[in-house]
Amino acid sequence: MDRHSTYYVGDSRTTDRLAFFLLGAALGALVAAVLAILYAPQSGDETRELIVERGRQLGGRARSGGDEFIHRVREATDEWAAKLQAAADDLVAQGRMTAEEARSQVSEMLTRVQG
Repeated sequence: MDRHSTYYVGDSRTTDRLAFFLLGAALGALVAAVLAILYAPQSGDETRELIVERGRQLGGRARSGGDEFIHRVREATDEWAAKLQAAADDLVAQGRMTAEEARSQVSEMLTRVQG
């Protein structure tokens, strides 16, 4: 995933938007369920069954949205871990090169002093 992707989770603004979207979807579903119950011309038993079914649907949607969110967070975490590992590897390589250069300079100075 790159930074230009719509759902890049590493971008806190996108993560916030996703969280607000999920919260808005859940609240919208709750309001719709309440209005349906208030204006439904059904018996008490039918209304209770409707409430249970809507609750199951909402729970399923919330789980699905939560699973998707967790998946995206894991992808972003893996991406950041790979970037951090690459940066650490670069630093180690630079350190080795610097150490080799220092050894070479010390060796040259010792040769000059002795010779």
